Formats: sequence, C-alpha cells, structure tokens
Amino acid sequence: MKLILIILTIVLFTADSFSQSNCVIESEYEKIFKIQKMKYGEEEYLLKTVNVINASSCFSELVNNNGQYINYLRTHFSDNSNYDNLTSIMDTIELQHEFIKSLKNDSSFNEVMNILTKKITDKSNYIPDTISVDDLLNIAVKYFSIIKINKDGYYVGKVCAGINGIKQTEKERKPQIEAFCFTTLLSNYKGEQFDMYSEFVKGIKELYKINLGIENDDRLLRAQGAMYMFMKNNDKLKELLLSEYDNKKEYLPFVLKLN
Repeated sequence: MKLILIILTIVLFTADSFSQSNCVIESEYEKIFKIQKMKYGEEEYLLKTVNVINASSCFSELVNNNGQYINYLRTHFSDNSNYDNLTSIMDTIELQHEFIKSLKNDSSFNEVMNILTKKITDKSNYIPDTISVDDLLNIAVKYFSIIKINKDGYYVGKVCAGINGIKQTEKERKPQIEAFCFTTLLSNYKGEQFDMYSEFVKGIKELYKINLGIENDDRLLRAQGAMYMFMKNNDKLKELLLSEYDNKKEYLPFVLKLN
C-alpha cells in the first residue's frame, strides 16, 4: 500500500510539474493571436485579433475574459515595424506563422505579457504592483481628447486608443494601467449604468463657460488641460473605475490602494 501511495504521489507531482512547465504564455500565442488579410474597397489591410481559446489552456479564463485588454497590449506595446513585410505575404498559413514568430521574438511585448500572466505562471514569487485611485484617474483622463477646434469655433472631442494624451504627458508608460483604463472606457462609452459619452459632453459644455484663448492653438491646449481636470474630478468616472476593478481584480497584475 505504501509503495502504491508513493508511486501515486510521484505521478501527481510529475503531472503537476509538467503542467506548470508548459504554462508559458509565449507558447500559447498561436492560439491567442490571429492575423487576416482584409480588403476595404481596393485597399488591403491586416486585421489582428484575440481569439477565444480552449479551456484546457492555463490561460483560458484570463484570455477569454480580457480580449480587449490583451489586444490593447498587443497593439500598443508590440513591434509593428514588420507590417509591410506581413502585408506582402499571400499565403494565409505563412502569414499567421510569421506574425506569431514576430510576437515571440518581441522581447518588450513578451515582458508585458509575462507581467500580466505571472499570477498564473509564478504564484510563489508573484508580487503585484500597488497603485492608487489617482494613478488610475491620471491615465484614464488622457483618453478624453479635445482633438481640434472646427471652423465654427466648436471643440471636437474623441475617446480613442490611438489619439490621446499618453505619449505627450507620461514619461514612463504603464501598459497594464493603460489597458485597464482604456478597455473600461470603451466598454462603458455609452453604457446603461456608466455613460462616459454623456460625461464627456458635459465636460465640453463646461469649456465654453471660460474664455480659454484668442489664438486657437492656445485655446486648444488650455481646453485639453481643463478637460483632464474636469474628468479627474468626475465622480462617475471614478465610480466606474472602482467598479470595473472590483469585477476584474482576479485577472489584473496590480492591486488598487483605496486610501
């Protein structure tokens, strides 16, 4: 009986060790990321998406519940310099292979993905970053952009992953906080409980109550700063971020300090 128990223990330990050794995010890129060549009119472009993956993967819950988050990391923190080379590939299988190969060879992107998944792959050594509500708000407000003043003198605003104030205001990028904030805003831009579009419009209306400049360039810069402060003090935005953090905290690689 003792011999049987010892053998069973060894088998279970070996199986567990094998499972952990195969729990490496880079080895799952083929399942997670997909690239397709698409057409818009006469123009060809590459569509890169995040797939739903099988439950047998140790990353299935993380990936399947955070597709937009992961896609933000891939879009903004991977090397896209090989876009033209990928566009020239005609065969779909070769295209997918070269795309995954480029991601696996991208050390900066791999670092970002390993931070996201360390809670799964290295539980014993996992120490999450601790951030404040102000840290979240500081990043979240940068997505509320006043992009121009139109010919009639009105402000034109946009909430966008590509057009925002992050690069101009943040010396050190914070990939995980950016991904969390943007995907939270995107999911609640015209939500029933949290309608960030309406809050943004309220902010723009407030801008018209103050003369912010005679020259458009000066006026635009001041309007953008004023919008950041309006959204920083917006109770709905703060409530949204706290609510979404509570919903997603089991997947997030940081801990929110509430006071």
